[in-house]
Amino acid sequence: MQHFILTRVLLILLASTAMACAQADADADDANAQPARQRGYCLNVKPVSPFDLNSYVSAEWYVLEQKTTWYQPERDLFCVRANYTLVDDDEIEVWNTAVRDGVNGTPREGYMKLRGIVEDPSNPAKLLVGPKFLPKRLYGPYWVVATDTTPGTPEFEARGYSWAIISGGPLTKLKSDGSCEPSGGLWLFHRNPLADAGEIRSAARSLGIDTSVLKKVQQEGCTYP
Repeated sequence: MQHFILTRVLLILLASTAMACAQADADADDANAQPARQRGYCLNVKPVSPFDLNSYVSAEWYVLEQKTTWYQPERDLFCVRANYTLVDDDEIEVWNTAVRDGVNGTPREGYMKLRGIVEDPSNPAKLLVGPKFLPKRLYGPYWVVATDTTPGTPEFEARGYSWAIISGGPLTKLKSDGSCEPSGGLWLFHRNPLADAGEIRSAARSLGIDTSVLKKVQQEGCTYP
């Protein structure tokens, strides 16, 4: 009889624990579904996984919209393009080009090629990028947080990546409308320089990203080096 009573008590405790865990998970889901201003914090945006770095760097990327930065003000948002070359499994070479003050303005070709380092081989969508002469600890975060296709799917096998969202690290700045922006840069990439950015902006908003900080990059009429 004593063993029977102990068994009943253990079963009740286990059931209570399971219910508490289920409620905690539900509460967390509800919190993530709320606007950030109600939650009081930004969503935990992460680099995409799985991710095929070889496919990502296999062709040029054109910036449709981006957040301005100290090193790329709004006057430089013309003909912005990114070229990547795979050096090895955990390193890429980065060459960015742009034009200042109009598509026929002054070329702002990268005077030096940058280095991108994969922090964790199991998560190649999370990189650090910076000049080759600087130590890695001074590099900035470069996270691919959304893509239009996923490796292993028929769509990916047919066409690879068509667009991507790049965040300069996690979302940190909570805005009054409930969205958040990264402390670093933010870029909407597409393989086609004249593509519409609407789908990518929608994807960014679904991640809780503040798209009001994005500026349109003029690509029409561009020639590229």
